[in-house]
Amino acid sequence: MISKRSARAIGWWACSAAIAMNALTGCDSSTSGERAHGALPSTSEPVRASRPVHDPPSTFATDHAIPLPSRVIEGRLGVTGELNSALPVALYKTTAFLASARRMQAMDTATGQVTATVKPQGTPMDLGEFNTDPAAPPLLVTSQGTATVLTSFVMERVGTGTQASHTVVEVNAMNADTGKVMWRLTLRPPQWDMSSSDLRAAVVGADEDSAVIRVATEDGYHAAAYGIDLNRPRQVWSTDKLHVDAVVDGAAVGAVYSDDLATVQRPAGFDVATGERLWLGERSHDVQTSVAGPNLIRVQGADYDSEKKYDRLVESRTSRVQKTVPADIDDAACTYDGQHTLVCHGPNGASGLDATNGEVLWKLPDEQADRIAPDVTAVWHGRVYGTANNRPVALDARTGMDLPNPGTAPLLVNESVGIALGDSGLAAYPTRS
Repeated sequence: MISKRSARAIGWWACSAAIAMNALTGCDSSTSGERAHGALPSTSEPVRASRPVHDPPSTFATDHAIPLPSRVIEGRLGVTGELNSALPVALYKTTAFLASARRMQAMDTATGQVTATVKPQGTPMDLGEFNTDPAAPPLLVTSQGTATVLTSFVMERVGTGTQASHTVVEVNAMNADTGKVMWRLTLRPPQWDMSSSDLRAAVVGADEDSAVIRVATEDGYHAAAYGIDLNRPRQVWSTDKLHVDAVVDGAAVGAVYSDDLATVQRPAGFDVATGERLWLGERSHDVQTSVAGPNLIRVQGADYDSEKKYDRLVESRTSRVQKTVPADIDDAACTYDGQHTLVCHGPNGASGLDATNGEVLWKLPDEQADRIAPDVTAVWHGRVYGTANNRPVALDARTGMDLPNPGTAPLLVNESVGIALGDSGLAAYPTRS
């Protein structure tokens, strides 16, 4: 159970990153929401988009690299140099929002200047001496009609008098254009048998006027989900023993735990706005869910009794199966490009699938055409980025055909900037064309 849950966090990082970059669209009475007043703890200069827009980018200006802080990548690389967990970064115009367990910073990728900082109103979790910072990527949403960046912090709230100390999760909303804090919301997770350093919080996704927060223990044995109304910042619903991985078409999808150790799980979907359960799948173990299209979810797992594995694309609100994922994609991670295509990449190669019906559009390697499969690093708006023959490559996501060399292989990308890993660490490169 532990290793499989950890594998999910590692294997599906690219999908989470894509959703964080493309999510800019639009109950517990004990939960408190409060407006933030006064100045930011740091500078709050407006964020400015001063670069040309290329959607999607064809090439990057590799001669204009702006280094990112080393802490962003620290502990997130495997022994062979591959990225093995999601970067705690979201991109908006020319700004990179960098999250950590203790703060979130807005960095101008044109200059490297930190233009705003937000910190939790409490004592952040103690990471310990050897723990990698567990911060999840921030999420871009629309809150009260404004482009907003959401991030979450695990905190220790020290009791006073006879009031007991307890762990809380604080959700912070920053105006993406000005860097000012818009609101804060405090969530009270269940009192599981753990220390705050074992707790992980993430803003999983948003739809319309609602966002979903996941709170879980590092070992994956405990999890809970929270629905937030973004227009009147408040907690609307919460569900214990629910590990949400994706938000698609108004549904929060993940695994429901049937016991205290998450041994028995069921894939399930819940309405984002109300928390009402929409559907419940079969008794399983090792359930994994991820975004597969504008209304599709990839659901993987194994039947609890027969041990027979399943891997399918289903409608997020109904669980109606659209397509069984081909067997040769079984070990592949799949990344939705935010438009029309799902790109799967793994040890057996790379494939492009239609994100509305799951039909396979192309596959690599292709021996007849004498083509090899790329190592995919990012997928965005109809373009695939990666490396092949030790060089950066780009492919058309719909056809799989080669496009001009982009100059670098970004791990994150939007219309103005790409973030890539080089010999000196992470760097931001402006788009050139």
